[in-house]
Amino acid sequence: MSNRLGVGAALIMVTALAGCAGPGGAGLAAAGAGVASPTAPAAAAAAAAAAAAQPSVNTAVMAPAEPARGDRIGPPALGPVAAGQRPPQVVVFGFDDSGNAVENTDGTYAIFDYWRKVSRAYNARMTFFLSGPMLLTSQTLHTYDAPQLGPGNSHMGFAFDHAETLPGESQLDAVRHEMNNLKGAYAEGNEIATHYGGHICGKSPGAVGSFSAADWEHEVEQFDKMVDNANQTNNLTPPVNLGFTSKDIVGSRTPCLEGNFHNLYPVLAKHGYTYDTSPTPFVRWPYRGTSDTGPTNLWTIGLPDWHMYGSTRYELGMDYNICAWHDPDCEDRWVSPATSDQWGQQMLDTERAYFEKSYTGDRAPINFGNHPEMWDHGTYTRAIASIAKEVCNKPEVRCVSYGELAGWLNTVPAAQLDSWRTGSFPHYTDPNPPAYGTAVRNVLMPPMLAPKPPHKDKAPQPEGLPQPDKSPQPTRSPHPRATAMPAVASERRTPSPN
Repeated sequence: MSNRLGVGAALIMVTALAGCAGPGGAGLAAAGAGVASPTAPAAAAAAAAAAAAQPSVNTAVMAPAEPARGDRIGPPALGPVAAGQRPPQVVVFGFDDSGNAVENTDGTYAIFDYWRKVSRAYNARMTFFLSGPMLLTSQTLHTYDAPQLGPGNSHMGFAFDHAETLPGESQLDAVRHEMNNLKGAYAEGNEIATHYGGHICGKSPGAVGSFSAADWEHEVEQFDKMVDNANQTNNLTPPVNLGFTSKDIVGSRTPCLEGNFHNLYPVLAKHGYTYDTSPTPFVRWPYRGTSDTGPTNLWTIGLPDWHMYGSTRYELGMDYNICAWHDPDCEDRWVSPATSDQWGQQMLDTERAYFEKSYTGDRAPINFGNHPEMWDHGTYTRAIASIAKEVCNKPEVRCVSYGELAGWLNTVPAAQLDSWRTGSFPHYTDPNPPAYGTAVRNVLMPPMLAPKPPHKDKAPQPEGLPQPDKSPQPTRSPHPRATAMPAVASERRTPSPN
């Protein structure tokens, strides 16, 4: 049996044993407010009292469990829910690429360090989708053998095909920094998942959309090799012990959310994966097996289709898609801070409305798609950090990883899950609803480590939000990227084939 399957079984065992009930609804509220929270004590007490006063609150949703790893952070583990009671509001933050550093039109930032700090400060365990070439240098990139293309073909879609350096770092330093962040994130209870090796999309040669089952098999094996052999490949001395191997990775997000999932899913199942987040059907609760994927035991946890606040527009719930809707040049053009602030506020309010719909409704798991980037002065980064600060300490909310969500869903009886899908439980009233149009105060932001000279050829973006689309919105289909978002077909622009 694959070690990946063993890890999944262990997670199910832990969550099944985690359901020690507390006395009454106040027990759940206390569990929600009492874990390493930056919330003021008075506000936390008020929220707990309000939650305790509401009917039919499940007292065994999230009973504490022993940490799987010594430095575990974030909320208690997910556990059983008594029949007829509402499930917890699960919130997941996932980051594609998960590189060491990032540079925007302002400067350079240690972005992986930053998101680990956010997860610790705001009571969240997150998922970092690792792109394998982040563990390589330009001298070792040739060890990645891309399906259909051969050695050294990555085409990540931006200006890097290897570990990203911070000021004063060599590429080898950057690999070590990346590995130490992966080690630390995993020890803290965050999840490391795969974003594969090459990031080739669209109609480019070797694009993931053209992969056969054999190509996916090769790609998974190449990713595993990059993880397991990172020390040897880069001749790191002393080596970095990640604390995990490729066999502990159970989750997937494909580059650009593309691929033939009928070819991919049997390969993932063979390697012991438990979930994938790549298809984007217009559904709310995770599911198993549709015409997109074929029969499977993997959970598909698709990104949502967001109704953009203050507009008639729908966009895929990924920071890049929002950025590219606001400005088709997205990260490539300088915009005024006043304009980027407006864009970030719209994204934050969109996230708030998306959260409230589930929190006070059917409790479908919330998931936010992100990149460790600082596009448009970091306005989308601020929006994501803001929503984490605002919701992860609310009563009955658990900000956990995709892997934890999938493992927990494996323990939920089918009939109970069906009742949740239809909202057949007492709904919740948020005692502290969001203040739309206002920013979250004192949000952690990454410090700039080195400024970048301004691009004189970058014209300032005109002020204001995109004009509302007054044309009738298309009928929602199982593929929102193919209907509501014709201008931005996926999270990435198609990279150059050369």
